[in-house]
Amino acid sequence: MPKKVAHKLDQFKHAVEATVRAMADKADLAISFGAENIDISGTSGRLPLISIDLTAAEVAKARGMADSYALRFRYHNSKVHEKFAPDLLVARGVYEAMEQARVEAIGASKMPGVAQNLAATLDAHYAQNRLTLPEEAQEPPLSDILRLLVRERLTHAHPPEFTSEVVNQFRTQIESRAALHLDELINNISDQEAFSRISRKIIADLNLANDIEADDKSAASNSGDNPEDQDEGEEKDGADDDAQGDAQGDAQGDESEESDEGGLSEAGDMGAELTEDMINDMMAEEAKAMARFNPNDLETNQAQGPQYSIYTTAHDETIPAEELCDSEELAFLRRNLDQQLSGLHGMISKLANRLQRMLMAQQRRSWDFDLEEGMLDTARLTRVVTNPLHALSFKVENETDFKDTVVTLLIDNSGSMRGRPITIAAMCADILARTLERCGVKVEILGFTTKAWKGGKSRLKWLENDKPVKPGRLNDLRHIIYKTADSPWRRTRNNLGLMLKEGLLKENIDGESLLWAHSRLMNRTEERRILMVISDGAPVDDSTLSTNNANYLEDHLRGVIDWIEKRSPVELLAIGIGHDVTRYYQNAITVMDADQLGGAITEQLSDLFDEKIRKKG
Repeated sequence: MPKKVAHKLDQFKHAVEATVRAMADKADLAISFGAENIDISGTSGRLPLISIDLTAAEVAKARGMADSYALRFRYHNSKVHEKFAPDLLVARGVYEAMEQARVEAIGASKMPGVAQNLAATLDAHYAQNRLTLPEEAQEPPLSDILRLLVRERLTHAHPPEFTSEVVNQFRTQIESRAALHLDELINNISDQEAFSRISRKIIADLNLANDIEADDKSAASNSGDNPEDQDEGEEKDGADDDAQGDAQGDAQGDESEESDEGGLSEAGDMGAELTEDMINDMMAEEAKAMARFNPNDLETNQAQGPQYSIYTTAHDETIPAEELCDSEELAFLRRNLDQQLSGLHGMISKLANRLQRMLMAQQRRSWDFDLEEGMLDTARLTRVVTNPLHALSFKVENETDFKDTVVTLLIDNSGSMRGRPITIAAMCADILARTLERCGVKVEILGFTTKAWKGGKSRLKWLENDKPVKPGRLNDLRHIIYKTADSPWRRTRNNLGLMLKEGLLKENIDGESLLWAHSRLMNRTEERRILMVISDGAPVDDSTLSTNNANYLEDHLRGVIDWIEKRSPVELLAIGIGHDVTRYYQNAITVMDADQLGGAITEQLSDLFDEKIRKKG
């Protein structure tokens, strides 16, 4: 090897070593390079061997692996990790993958350079180790899929191109089961214990293992009769809490020494005790765990239909409204919205008050009096005082028929809604959220459009790939969250002003947007779930329609609506602005003027919540 090349390679290694020590916050960490797999231990680490070529791709990959190792060392506590780790191999693989996504997301969010290195390493890994769609007898690569989905939630980075087909094949069914807990991960990224608990909930959502809290309750009930066991458990919990409070570097170093000394003996004992029958039982349990997660049994796949395909989802995004606009501009747009609708505010408020009175009336308590048993009616005790022979009177409270309810308002954010229609829609959503919140009904407000006109990056990729015929949906989706169901109205009111932002409203792909809103509703715990769509007509995307048949998006929308109306517990309503949407939706009305939208929404919800009208229908 020439001296110049060797010197350059040595310089690079020294730089990597210094970076790892700095990021890991461990000055005495010993780093070596070898041909074996990457090694992560308490006081030393081994990274993959680096060739003398030092190509740009190899440099990025090596730096990404070094960054990943350093982040794991700094932000990962093995004792906490093992405390919540499931026993089954499949579940444990998913659990490990989500934890790795967490530590890497912490570094990626703080350091853009680290984010680029990690992305390069991930791309190189999956370019070499391609994910393939499993056949009937094969298991889906759940650990890889969950790692990429969790990474996407935490960093908004799309999965590598080589993985998009497989990830998107399972995305809908995973999110339909675990979206609620997946959304909780971002708020607990810095708290490993809380993150691990949520990871166990996600694993339970996918039926791969029980929830850790359920296991804890079961263990507590089983050991509750034994005071000695209980004391022993309390001491163990206390030790775990102490371990969590220690500096993570020290904790990991201590643990490494313990595992070197005690781990072999423990493994040896286990090996001596295992029998062939026990091994067969463990394998059978693993098979049952995978059988519980059957990616082909979810009805959401049926909603897409065999005739609908997507060219690529690499450039799609689901994004909170506040990330598309800074807070000052959002406040300005909100003031502009209020000014434009100052004349209509009174009219819409009156309709909202009517809806509120009707809802409150349904929730009002009622009593049956003069009963022979129940709660003593103290108001009628005077009759007993004046006439001791008079029997005591009892009363019973009637149960209300008003169910725990959540309403999702899905608003078409296409260019044809520009002007007065989108302004009225924003104001109605605002009034509706305030009104229903007062009545104890949670409201989620979502919007759908595309990121670009005429295809965006999806179309460019299609052109680069020599224009394959019938590519399917060929545009970049943008799904906007204006208000989540659990967010109070006062914190999100400015977000609705985003609908007035110039350049936001583009094209509309209704079918996939409807499925997205539906999947979010299905992960709610409320007994009654209502989805209301506000649109001004059929789905339109020039890029998709110019490369597929003319009814491609419309046929998909009809299939999704039919599936929701016939097979889903979600109640679906629609309001068309200037266009008849009753040809798509069974429960729909059309308003010819945007000014009628406020009354239409109120009437629709009034009819929906009015039990008498519903029973007559």
